[in-house]
Amino acid sequence: MFLVAFSLSCYHGTVLSPDYPEGYGNNMNCVWLIQSDPGSRIHLAFNDFDLEAPYDSLTVKDGETNDAPVIGRFSGAENPSHLTSNTNTLRLEFQADHSMSGRGFNITYSSTYQFKLLFLLLFLIA
Repeated sequence: MFLVAFSLSCYHGTVLSPDYPEGYGNNMNCVWLIQSDPGSRIHLAFNDFDLEAPYDSLTVKDGETNDAPVIGRFSGAENPSHLTSNTNTLRLEFQADHSMSGRGFNITYSSTYQFKLLFLLLFLIA
């Protein structure tokens, strides 16, 4: 088993599966943590997605820990819909089995700031 872990702390960026778009390896277990400022939410846009269904999958969790709520589990060659977190942290878990692979995935993430919108709203009302 091959384990890869990443931690991303930017306002926007891209998450690529290993060796994208040439195809990821077998027996992979990768975890990405995307963290934004407290009070913000994270948006994911799936630009390209191709995993060997149903054996390889990407699970998106709303939080930092392994037991965080799952907000999406994806496999196959259809681009998932956009996702938005409820917290300031998303955990992406990619698992590939022992045989065959797809092209992988290309995901763009960005964060928004609820408190900035709230401040602007209060400023306009006041």
